[in-house]
Amino acid sequence: MSAYLQVSGLTKHYGAITALDGVDLSVERGGVLALLGPNGAGKSTLFGCVLGLTRPTSGNLLLQNHPLTDADRRSFGYVAERVALYPQRTVLENASFFARLKGQSDSEVATQLKRVGLYGVGDRKVRQLSKGMLQRLGLAIALCGQPELLVLDEPFNGLDPVLLDTLQCILRAEQARGATLLISTHTMSAVEPLASHIAILLRGQLATVGTLEALRAEHGAEDSLETIYHRIARRTPAPEEAFA
Repeated sequence: MSAYLQVSGLTKHYGAITALDGVDLSVERGGVLALLGPNGAGKSTLFGCVLGLTRPTSGNLLLQNHPLTDADRRSFGYVAERVALYPQRTVLENASFFARLKGQSDSEVATQLKRVGLYGVGDRKVRQLSKGMLQRLGLAIALCGQPELLVLDEPFNGLDPVLLDTLQCILRAEQARGATLLISTHTMSAVEPLASHIAILLRGQLATVGTLEALRAEHGAEDSLETIYHRIARRTPAPEEAFA
């Protein structure tokens, strides 16, 4: 089976800084890829390249074996780590505005606000929302139109256990309908039950990628994802050490 999304040799330089260094990844349709790594590893840059927010220095991005285009990206949903909304406008006004940009109806907005538990506070101004509520509003907007690819950057931040469970249920439902998910997070315990594949990015380079079962077989059969991540991170040399 061919990959739904394929990243080949993706490189991004910011002057003398290399944010991504020849990253190769592929994700099957309906898969959930958890992208792990410390701050500054290149995770957000990779997402930016996929979403068209960042122009790569070199490399290829293919969607179903064809070059990824801006037209393709209109069918994607994205939740940023810091959701950017209009603070003086209400929940409903914000959701409706961004949904209309995607060609979606008010009924679709209502459906997604209900899914994330915000329908009852539609008249509340965004500046009054907690961080967790902002995350849920960003998710509701991203879900409008049933996106083929859902990209989530730190979606579990600021969520209490009940809301975390709700989000995990929503993401499972999205996967069940056939959506492909890319999730970047430091909350590894939250993504562990969802991910079909794990990719660990360190200093702009892909340290490893595979199923959780494969990683456990290689690095510790009974260990948590977080334990395996730290083990791999400690064993991966810094670039200057690799050529010593």
